[in-house]
Amino acid sequence: MIHQPVELVALHLGISRVTFYKHLVSLQALGLVASRGHVSSYGGLARKDGTLFAVAFKPGHQARLRYEDLKHKWRDLSADVASGTRTAWAFLQGLQSKRLKDREVQIDHLISWAVTPGKIDKKPVKSDCKGDLQEYIYSLEMLSEAHPKDRKALVDRYAQALASGFLDASNLNFWRKLLWQSIKGEWRGLGSLYQLQNALTRLTADVAEWQGLRAPGALLVARLRQAGIWDSLQFT
Repeated sequence: MIHQPVELVALHLGISRVTFYKHLVSLQALGLVASRGHVSSYGGLARKDGTLFAVAFKPGHQARLRYEDLKHKWRDLSADVASGTRTAWAFLQGLQSKRLKDREVQIDHLISWAVTPGKIDKKPVKSDCKGDLQEYIYSLEMLSEAHPKDRKALVDRYAQALASGFLDASNLNFWRKLLWQSIKGEWRGLGSLYQLQNALTRLTADVAEWQGLRAPGALLVARLRQAGIWDSLQFT
């Protein structure tokens, strides 16, 4: 699940918004992408603050948006507008002042916005995590949908990918347990895998920004506690 301004995505792809929406309709019809505009309160009115995109990674899986996706406060639109810099419009205006060859939306700009909607770093987020870590993070929901006889092996593979990607291989059992408890929470209707996905996405940025971060697992636990998620996982 990511939050993005369509204007920036279309410019990155080198196409118009009309063409972008045309292709988006085709992807939605195939079930590969689900999207919807997201709104925030601004000036006492509901204003669109970006677009949510869910992408299906598993063959045969249907992309979908959840209720909590639409209700989540992805950004403080009033504060972003007041800043004069944390909006897609301000970013695009800034591009106009650059040399023609520099008037591009880079993939790192989109990654920066996805991590913190409204924020486009001059030095975009660079992930030092190994392998295709993000693919594992974005496909966590597969764990709850896997066939029972395949689930244990799948959890082990995901745990190893997370432990390796976050340079935390010595705590492999922590990652295994975290995934199993999140799966159980998902079955109880708590949306635990979705919440974990958001927390892990934030953790990838932390690893990139905090050089020498030695205990990513501990930081993740602290974030889950702060969000009120940790206790719901019923660790024993």
